[in-house]
Amino acid sequence: MIKLSPSSLNLFLECPRCFWIYVNKGLERPRIPVATITTGLDRVIKDYFNSYRSKNTLPPILEGKLKAKLISHLPNQGRLEYVDLKENAKLIGYLDECLDLGDNFYAALDHKTRGLAPEEVHQSYQLQMDVYTLLLEENGFSTKRIAYIIYYIPKLINERNEFQFDIIVKEIKTDPFSAKKLFYEALKVLRSSIPKINKDCEFCEWSNTKDIR
Repeated sequence: MIKLSPSSLNLFLECPRCFWIYVNKGLERPRIPVATITTGLDRVIKDYFNSYRSKNTLPPILEGKLKAKLISHLPNQGRLEYVDLKENAKLIGYLDECLDLGDNFYAALDHKTRGLAPEEVHQSYQLQMDVYTLLLEENGFSTKRIAYIIYYIPKLINERNEFQFDIIVKEIKTDPFSAKKLFYEALKVLRSSIPKINKDCEFCEWSNTKDIR
């Protein structure tokens, strides 16, 4: 079964050839070392949110920033999927968090650590939240076609050695239909011959040196 995710769909948008090679041949682009501090912060933030879930209230850092509460139970630890047995394919996503907006409506929430406040939502983040909204709806959670991103931006270390962050909550409109359409477009490409080299992709030339059959 073909298994796709928001990250693989973003790769498809960036370069269909690299996407085809990654999914069909298991050949990933070369990776460069990345800072693991964001992984550590993500774990700490999720533990912090979980500590308030049983209290049926939002964490204090979101006080006055959201009119919602945490979902009482995050299903499958945030793992949701949309399966098309006819296509023998599935779309998988892992929600950082899910908000209960009241009146049986829900919204995905994602944590992002940034160095600076973003001027606009990055395209990859938009697709990610489009997919999450699709997955919520396909799993029986009604939505208002909105999602939330929380940006954690390092601010300072005070005299008590406390690391402080600016917390910015961004509400974005989502389009689950475009996410589903992209999913099927990606499947069509995967079942076709390998796409041509993308001249704007530095990795295409690298993959062209490999034995891809």
